[in-house]
Amino acid sequence: MHTSEPETINNKPGLSGSLGVTSIVLMVVATAAPLTVMVANTPLIISMGNGAAAPFDAMVATVIMFLFSVGFIYMSRYITNAGAFYSYIQKGLGRSIGLGSATMAVISYFMILVALEAYIGYALSQLLLTTLGINISWWLLALVITAVVGVLGYQKIELSSKFLGVALVLEIVIVLVVDAAIIGSGNIGSDALEPFSSATILSGSPGLGIMFAIYCFTGFESTVVYREEAKNPNVTIPKATYIAVFLIGVFYAVSMWCQVNGIGLSQVVQQATEHPGDMYLTMVERYTNKAFVDVMQVLLVTSLFACVLSLHNIVVRYQYVLGRFGVLHSKLGSVHEKHGSPFVSSVLQTTLSLLAVALCAIIGMDPVTQIYAWGATAGTLGYMVILSLTCVSVLVFFRRSTEFHPVLNTVVAPIGGLIGLVACLIVAVQNLPALIGGDNAAVAASIMEMIVMVSFVVGCIAALLMKVMSPARFALLKQVG
Repeated sequence: MHTSEPETINNKPGLSGSLGVTSIVLMVVATAAPLTVMVANTPLIISMGNGAAAPFDAMVATVIMFLFSVGFIYMSRYITNAGAFYSYIQKGLGRSIGLGSATMAVISYFMILVALEAYIGYALSQLLLTTLGINISWWLLALVITAVVGVLGYQKIELSSKFLGVALVLEIVIVLVVDAAIIGSGNIGSDALEPFSSATILSGSPGLGIMFAIYCFTGFESTVVYREEAKNPNVTIPKATYIAVFLIGVFYAVSMWCQVNGIGLSQVVQQATEHPGDMYLTMVERYTNKAFVDVMQVLLVTSLFACVLSLHNIVVRYQYVLGRFGVLHSKLGSVHEKHGSPFVSSVLQTTLSLLAVALCAIIGMDPVTQIYAWGATAGTLGYMVILSLTCVSVLVFFRRSTEFHPVLNTVVAPIGGLIGLVACLIVAVQNLPALIGGDNAAVAASIMEMIVMVSFVVGCIAALLMKVMSPARFALLKQVG
């Protein structure tokens, strides 16, 4: 077992930081973007899933993520770097599959990141237009925001955690105020528990509802991404992960229950189908006032910004590990002398994001129906494949171990998490064209599936080529984890 963090690899200094449980939890929950989930994701769970059973779906997703986390966290004591899923999968399934998962993770997170950068550009453009009458193109705002994120990602990690902490507290508080207003309104009737009835749960498509709920947890594994920058990681990382999972899960379940009851159990599906973009905001205005909604719209933009910043940090640290172990250019594994941050990787990621947003704008892609919908869907598909591979890796790793390990942590929980994830993955693939929508949905779905598969295959092939052409670099991969 690894009991301490390595200071150098190949004579390179590691990342530095003093993140505690609270800081890491804030960054993880910020990635989940609670306010964005309530405004943008919950209508999808309701309209494409099983309607008013959305809070039940959130509870099931929480259980699946908890089961995944049990094995994930137990194995974290054997992981000593910021490679997250890459480190786990290589540890259990070998260097080729591990590197395939790493390239898939980088591409998947990158697609989600660009999708969110386009969406926040659109959201901010709409906010400025409706509140101040200022008309600025979405792509220009997206480029500015991407540049600002790059500056923060270049700095010491504590700077990002402080900003994320402030943004997160504000967005959680405003949703909880809405929850309290709904509960205190007296409009919740005797059928308030209908969302948990078997008839409601089995209506529509429960599989899609749970899948969308799992998507709301995206980025929770970033607790391990910050391992090199955490204080006492063997204690901090497990605590932060469990707190994050249950904090996110309970928050979603309670707030979604308030939302479906606040709108009305008999009207909620129709509202989510016909008004997915403003359903939540319209409900909020009904229980509060227009000024409160204006504040919420501002916080929605900060919520998206916090999510973009957190995802940027995750992608940057994946690239950092790949550079550190000779997979990508070694300069990506460089650490800033003053900030202790992976600054070269951050600059590269910022540049790639700027180019991607600019290219999408030049070819005339719509920021919401195309860039966001396609990028987020394809990225989430890859994300769920990686989660499933991580469960398999945990099972294989401890199956090979000669030491005694608790069966609950190393067998029962990982199998439970794997069953839930694979079931949701199958549902996602079967319904991918419907999720994308539009006239060319089938073609777009095929392209997305191809991107995910190719990103994995490229990494596997790269590992095999490295084994033949550069045995020393291939041997260095053993140190991952």
